[in-house]
Amino acid sequence: MAVQSGLHDIFQQIKTIAYGIWRKKWYMLVTTWLVSLLGWALVSTMPYKYEASAQVFVDTETVLRASAERMGINVDLSRKVDIVRRTLVTRPNLEKIIRRSDYLDRLAKDDKELDSLVASLQRDIRIISLEEGMFRIQFEIDDDRLSDRQRAEVARRVVANLLSFFLEGNSAEGAQKSESAIEFINQRIQEYGKMLSDAETRHAKFQQDNIEYLGGQGSFLGRLDTAKAELRKTRNAIAEAQVTLQTLETNIKNVPPTIREARSSRSGGGGDKDPLQERIADLQKKYDSLKTLGLKDRHPDVINVSRQIEALQAELKDKQDALAQELADSAEAGRSSNLTTETPNRLYEQLMLQIIETKTSVETLKQRENDQRNVVAEMEEKAKRVPEIEAEESRLNRDYKTIQRQYKEFVEQKQQLDLQADVEATDEAMSLRVVEEPIVPQAPSGPNRLLFFTAVLVGGIFAGLGVALVLSQLRPVVITVEQLRSHFDMPVLGNVTRTISEQEHRQRSVELLAFAGGTLLLMLIFVAFLAFDIFGGLSAT
Repeated sequence: MAVQSGLHDIFQQIKTIAYGIWRKKWYMLVTTWLVSLLGWALVSTMPYKYEASAQVFVDTETVLRASAERMGINVDLSRKVDIVRRTLVTRPNLEKIIRRSDYLDRLAKDDKELDSLVASLQRDIRIISLEEGMFRIQFEIDDDRLSDRQRAEVARRVVANLLSFFLEGNSAEGAQKSESAIEFINQRIQEYGKMLSDAETRHAKFQQDNIEYLGGQGSFLGRLDTAKAELRKTRNAIAEAQVTLQTLETNIKNVPPTIREARSSRSGGGGDKDPLQERIADLQKKYDSLKTLGLKDRHPDVINVSRQIEALQAELKDKQDALAQELADSAEAGRSSNLTTETPNRLYEQLMLQIIETKTSVETLKQRENDQRNVVAEMEEKAKRVPEIEAEESRLNRDYKTIQRQYKEFVEQKQQLDLQADVEATDEAMSLRVVEEPIVPQAPSGPNRLLFFTAVLVGGIFAGLGVALVLSQLRPVVITVEQLRSHFDMPVLGNVTRTISEQEHRQRSVELLAFAGGTLLLMLIFVAFLAFDIFGGLSAT
């Protein structure tokens, strides 16, 4: 029951609102007429837009490009196409398009009008990248200063000129950018070449000024360590030579300068041998001959010769003992003897020669030590500048390598750019084919007046309903018993149905016919606008 009561209340409210709006139907109709006519008039003044387009296929997968890539040349044809796309809508190109079109040229009466046309062209020109190398060039114009046919012709001419610029490949601005890039790289190569030459000159002069620190084998500190090691070696050699000299001087004190010896035994002397020695030698030969013949020791000749040898040897020994005694007596008495002579002591001479040589060596080593000590002292003083010189040399080498690396990179870029420019400038680098030529549009592309006319009509109807609703709410009317009970706190005994007279019935019929006629006339005007838009737009082309 509660649900039915709620639905009944809603129905009563809707019925009340509908009756209130119907009571203000003339306000609703007038508002709808005003809004619709004004809206249709505005839509009718909207100029038609005419759009022209063209499609181009860019084939970058050519044989020349594949060959260049196998040679290591990176040919970026997509970059070239992108440059062309960007340069199409530059001001110089758009001014050329305006001057080539009679209609646009007449509109560009002064600089202000020219700027306005350029801005509108930049806004309305679209270059769309499609799939697989396809590009679409579109232009749409709605300038109300031109007729429909003129706008259609201008759209085609603008697209045709854009297509011509696109097919030319390198626009003036693109070529200028390439030339500017090459000129920039050449300038940088010259600058870095001069910087590289200056760096080489500075490094060579630095080496000349510091040749004692940088020349020779190894570093300066390494050569200083070597000089110190040589000095220590020289000092050790002096110490060893001095020890040797002291030993020789100690030993020579115990060696006499001369010695006394027998004349016949003088080393290198020219005197005759002792007769006894000669006889012993002869008998020894004879003894050897007998033994060679095979005679035994018991043989009489062998025994005889043996006895003679023994006798002579005993006699020689006695003689030598007597000579030795005589030498001893002569040395103690300080007198000379005919059997002896005094000769220089060779050991003494050898020791004295070694002493002289050792002293000479010591003096030589001391002189060498002095020279080496001076050299080491000088190098130690100069070594204080070694860190500064090495740091400066490292800085010069680092600057030189950096400049050299940059120079090589610019040279490689120049070579790569020259090859790339040669390939890209070749007609076989990429293939351009027009897929769709621009044509004069036969129908406008916009605006969609049918949609706008319908939207205006719907808007007018809602505006009329809104005005009627507002007016009905300002002066509400009670049409049901429930409304009366809700508005007045008084009992309602019943309701009486109103009886409409024939005259009132006739008047209501006339009002209904008038309202229907006004609504039908509005619909006829709407249809007329639609027909004019459809057939008028077609006939305009």
